[in-house]
Amino acid sequence: MTPPNPPATIPDFLLDQFTDHSPATLREIGEYARKETYVAPEAAPDSIVEAFALQDEETLEAIARYADELADFLEEHDADSLTAITGHPVDDTVDSWGHQRILDWHN
Repeated sequence: MTPPNPPATIPDFLLDQFTDHSPATLREIGEYARKETYVAPEAAPDSIVEAFALQDEETLEAIARYADELADFLEEHDADSLTAITGHPVDDTVDSWGHQRILDWHN
């Protein structure tokens, strides 16, 4: 289970912003990057919105595609975020997604 590879045109500091978002938020970020909406997603940090203003059209399109691909991947694996599926929780007291699925299966 490997997440989609991000295009090289997306700056690393932006890629780090995608790890904790739900599929729904990622889709909203994609729509915002494609300028299908002019309202920034509420769940997106201000740093994403501000960074989009500095990107060219090619980079914004790559961001939109990657956000959609990542959202599809998370939905296929019934995960709430990339952090949840990779097993690197933000809080060390939280079980990883895979570990939790095993526990749920045994119950």
